[in-house]
Amino acid sequence: MDIKHLETFLKVASLKSFTKAAEELFLTQPTISKQLSDLEKSLGVKLIDRTKRSVSLTKAGEILLRYAKDLQHLKREIMEEVSAYKGLEKGSINIGASNIPGVYIIPQIFSLFRKKYDSIYMRLAISDSREITAKMFEGEYDIGFVGARDDTAKLEYSVFLDDQIVVIAPHDYPDTIDVTGLFKYPLISREPGSGTRNHFERSIKSLHRSKDFTFKVIAEMTDTESIKNAVRSGIGISYISRMAIKDELGQGLIKILNVKDMPVIKRSFYIVTRKGRTISPHVNAFIEIARQWSMSNTA
Repeated sequence: MDIKHLETFLKVASLKSFTKAAEELFLTQPTISKQLSDLEKSLGVKLIDRTKRSVSLTKAGEILLRYAKDLQHLKREIMEEVSAYKGLEKGSINIGASNIPGVYIIPQIFSLFRKKYDSIYMRLAISDSREITAKMFEGEYDIGFVGARDDTAKLEYSVFLDDQIVVIAPHDYPDTIDVTGLFKYPLISREPGSGTRNHFERSIKSLHRSKDFTFKVIAEMTDTESIKNAVRSGIGISYISRMAIKDELGQGLIKILNVKDMPVIKRSFYIVTRKGRTISPHVNAFIEIARQWSMSNTA
């Protein structure tokens, strides 16, 4: 079995397209087809069902996919361990991050990281905490940064940074409302699976254990910048990481609503790694600089 054929299989399975896989691997489509055919012959099973409109894995293909991901991770681990003896001269880090860390924190950390390790390449994928956790579980990322835990025996979480979730409103809204006002004003919500949403809704539910309440949700958005722009436009209120609104508060574009009787909503961001996996020198170096950044921004 040729490991390059496995890498081709992984790319086709991920993109669900021979054409896109060929483009990303800088190969021709006939070469892609030949490699997959050779892989199927070596295993004695059909791995992919292909029609003019779709590409899907067979049951055998799904089984191979799990092991191929592990082999890909192991190959990268070997390469990075060996390169460690060269002083971290080369290598890459695959990072998965939820919205707030991915947009507002990781770029700052990478800037510091590059000053010390300028030959390390970073791939950053941003999604909600639930999606990042799921892909960490599958071994797709070397390290994750999320705002909510999903306890599982295969993942390890360590607190990285503390944060606060606040309610924001257009500048012409009142400065203070009571908690029932949260259900009267139009609300722009985050998507299901968002750590910010989970923490906010859990906090509100703790205040209304014996009461029915329904938010007046007029929109659901996955992007923090879109939420801020919607609030600035006067559409309604929302809840957001305080870390994400420093510039807008300074410019008076939005305001933080004081909600009577609502406790301060605190949450933590976590560094996520896979249990039982050797953490590469590149990732360890990134974690070290991330913690240095965290200490300097919480002092």
